[in-house]
Amino acid sequence: MLDLTTRRCFPVFCLLLCVQQAVAADGDKPSYSISGFGTVGAVYNSNQHADFVRDLLQSEGVGHTRKLDLGVDSLLGLQVTGASRDNLDATLQVVSRRAQTGFDPQITWAFARYSPNDNLQFRAGRLGFDVYLLADSRNVAYSYLWVRPPVDYFGSIIVSYIDGADVVIKYPLGSGIARMKAYAGKAREKSSTGVPDGYFSLNGSDVAGGHLEYQTTSWAYRLGYSQLRFKNEFPGLSELIDGLRSPVIATLSPMAKTVADSVGFQDKTIGYLSAGIAYDEGPLQAQLMLSRTKAGILGFPGFAAGYVTVGYRTGRWTPFATYSAVRPLHRTNDGNTGLPSGVNPFVDALIAGSYNVAHSTLNEQATMSFGMRYSLSDKADLKLQLDHIDNTQGLLIRKQQPGWNGKANLLSISVNFIF
Repeated sequence: MLDLTTRRCFPVFCLLLCVQQAVAADGDKPSYSISGFGTVGAVYNSNQHADFVRDLLQSEGVGHTRKLDLGVDSLLGLQVTGASRDNLDATLQVVSRRAQTGFDPQITWAFARYSPNDNLQFRAGRLGFDVYLLADSRNVAYSYLWVRPPVDYFGSIIVSYIDGADVVIKYPLGSGIARMKAYAGKAREKSSTGVPDGYFSLNGSDVAGGHLEYQTTSWAYRLGYSQLRFKNEFPGLSELIDGLRSPVIATLSPMAKTVADSVGFQDKTIGYLSAGIAYDEGPLQAQLMLSRTKAGILGFPGFAAGYVTVGYRTGRWTPFATYSAVRPLHRTNDGNTGLPSGVNPFVDALIAGSYNVAHSTLNEQATMSFGMRYSLSDKADLKLQLDHIDNTQGLLIRKQQPGWNGKANLLSISVNFIF
């Protein structure tokens, strides 16, 4: 069953197709194409004291829930594109993958595109959140070397699409092509809070950003910045915020109100700054990506992340190696309310609540990966990947159990295809 925002978006796409029909010139017949992509993957986790997940949209993964899992990476996507003339087309993409509520299909793209010339493009509708290089195509596993994009880098993205518009301007520069892209819209998804059936609604949150990109035959360079402004409050924080702001608590510690102002998510902004370089020529492929995520929120501390990956093609085989890591940024407040402990249970609860908010979403993890991609055909491949994970802070894991030491080895295999 399609979710609510997906059902709302489907009539929009139908309208876009109607517009194409209406603007088609005499003798022009709209053309349609259907394509798709998919992954059938299995993951084994050596540590059963926590669940490894692909990203924060997944509420369960592999490890504690089950040691061998077929749902972390498996997905299926279908794409329909209709064009009525050379400069106008519309695209609908539906993807079924493990996310907030299981494998319910979601409309991830549903947009109309107008290109008055080769150097200018406008789109409106549902668009992929193009926050990092490769982020817009991270569901299409056939398009990259790994079984999944490095989780330390991509896993903390809590938005995968927006309802809005974008514009792309490109022009020749030297031996390559320069592109400038700007976009704005609303987020519609919800992110798992890490507790059973607990979700944080992003619906209506403002998203805006852009990037500069330069691409030659072998090299691609990109620098981008995006912002996400939360519309809604994180579940369960209102009581803590009200308690810290109460007049009685203010008499015990003036710091309490300052902590209360930094605890909430509502009307707060996250900034994503990223830079990347990619090389692909002959047998060699290499990428270096860096990002810095900053927010003035106690419950979503900023962090820096990056990865480097190298692959070398030999016939149908491409061995590759990747190192990725994410580290929390320095914070001026660590959840210290300045309140005296032992006064009464209510004050102790506020102290404990502030500490938990400050520490439960710290993001620190490093992963070393080795793998092999085998080309089955020009539309399918087989991948085998071994990951060693060293997790210090638990944002990117689920269902942490007593005995969790932060170490895990993952063995993944997947068949990936396009059609």
